Amino acid sequence: MTKWLEIAEELPLGTKTRVTCCGKNRDAVISNDKQGYSVHCFKCGYSDRHTVHNRTLEQLRCLEELNRQPDPVEIPEDFTSVIPVQHRTWLYKAGITHAEYLQAGIGWSDHLQRIIIPLYGDSGELLYFQCRAVHKGQLPKYKNPPVEKATLLYKVNHPDYSRVVVTEDILSALKVGRHTHAVSILGTKTSDEQAAYLSEFKLVSYWLDPDKAGLEGARKGCKQLSLVTNTEVLHSSKDPKNLSDRVIRKILGLPTMETYTYHGCVITQNNETQELL
Repeated sequence: MTKWLEIAEELPLGTKTRVTCCGKNRDAVISNDKQGYSVHCFKCGYSDRHTVHNRTLEQLRCLEELNRQPDPVEIPEDFTSVIPVQHRTWLYKAGITHAEYLQAGIGWSDHLQRIIIPLYGDSGELLYFQCRAVHKGQLPKYKNPPVEKATLLYKVNHPDYSRVVVTEDILSALKVGRHTHAVSILGTKTSDEQAAYLSEFKLVSYWLDPDKAGLEGARKGCKQLSLVTNTEVLHSSKDPKNLSDRVIRKILGLPTMETYTYHGCVITQNNETQELL
């Protein structure tokens, strides 16, 4: 059960959930308690624990207060482009450079203790934003304003407009957008409004996350658009944001390049970045 820790980290403190381990029944229990995370399967006997040593009472109290915060209606007043170094890990793990997240307007709210990802319209107006948790046990992972997302698309423009790659999340769109036009549909379902925009491209490549919801969403999206344009589903063992640029280009069917330009930066295949003068 390789992903049990990820499931445990999503649980509210002091709760448990039952999952399938080695059979068809939900015979395993995953827990999140004050000592850390644990899993035990009553069928095969598999058991593991991840202890969290730094959970002081004060830290637990602060975490509970963060989790009780309501979903934001407006972008936080303390929004800043300066993200604390210790909280940039999530961006760096996805290969998003400092120059890229500044270009995308990604920032930080100290009050919410979350990374803020804004979505702007074609005229520069703020349409939507996501607040992404950075602390283990901070739930939910995303907090968003209560807006209708059917008309929203996170677009990463690229000179090649013959093709568009559809991703599930924003960071994946940013990574793929280094190489071709990319959009995030902010989930797995393609609305009619989103489909109308995508239909303008000669080729729509769906590259959603490699789980059941992502694969089903890609299949339905292709079916929805197949009568008006060419469609395809791209496959990978990881989310696009977790792949190297070389692998992304290979899956896209693009020639390997040692360097390429993206938002005023020269990006090399070993992820080194140099500002253009």
